[in-house]
Amino acid sequence: MKPLLSYLIFITLAVTSQCVFAKQSTTPHRVVVSGGSITEIIYALDEQQRIIGVDSTSVFPAQAKEKPQIGYVRRISAEGVLSLNPDLVIGEADTGPKKVVEQLKQTGINLVIFDENDNLGGIENKIKKIANLLNVDQKGDALAQSLQVDRDALSYILQQTTIKPRVLFVLSVRNSQPIVAGAGTSADELINAAGGINVAANAINNWKPLSTEAALAINPDVIITMGRHGDDPLVKLEKLAHFKFSNAVKNGQVHSFDGSYLLGMGPRTPQAVVELAHTFHPSAQLPQGYQYRFAPSANNVTAQLSEY
Repeated sequence: MKPLLSYLIFITLAVTSQCVFAKQSTTPHRVVVSGGSITEIIYALDEQQRIIGVDSTSVFPAQAKEKPQIGYVRRISAEGVLSLNPDLVIGEADTGPKKVVEQLKQTGINLVIFDENDNLGGIENKIKKIANLLNVDQKGDALAQSLQVDRDALSYILQQTTIKPRVLFVLSVRNSQPIVAGAGTSADELINAAGGINVAANAINNWKPLSTEAALAINPDVIITMGRHGDDPLVKLEKLAHFKFSNAVKNGQVHSFDGSYLLGMGPRTPQAVVELAHTFHPSAQLPQGYQYRFAPSANNVTAQLSEY
């Protein structure tokens, strides 16, 4: 009995190992994405032919908007996802609602939701994780390494100055009230990384409305805002009572950045932070030979541009 038992155990383990190996070695070909930075990374890996559906935050590159839609990242549709018959669904941490995510899990679909919050320091790791899911690890390593030139350029700028401008980050304006970045936001992290001081960080946490009185009191030197859908937020902010007497408006230091470029925490974000730092410190020099690879936001930047 013992030899027979040993043989059966061996066969069982062998079959199990083959099943596990087959599962790990399977390359997904029908990928649905919930999260703009994930879509951007897959395009940067040159694996976009696998994407069969995206959420509405997947706006870069422009071709991504032509893919079938599954809804907004926080409000995706289970029916929309399942109707596409994906063999892999990848979502950012804020993919929701939770009820829909649970519904997708119960179907047994291959679902991967990143559980960590996006941050500037974690972009390379996110790239490698996505490349691993697609079984293109070498491409992931190469893309992650390509961002080092931006990391080095940022350090080069910051080494040239000790001045830290007082910066206010305005996400949007709702009912004539600016929504600004407080402590604990991605914008707060990027302001600090680019050598600025977030003037709202001591007063508020997260994204909050800013009163006229509070805006007058903090009087920012620089205002960064998001440009969207052809709007001109610079004019709107300059006319608001909150800012029209501020140092930023008086000195022409109101700058608009594309939201997915700066806050997306995708492959373009390290370059965007270089641009942000150069906006804060315009007299600083970029490293010799450094070129912006993607379309910059600021009016005073001239660059060679590329798109995936």
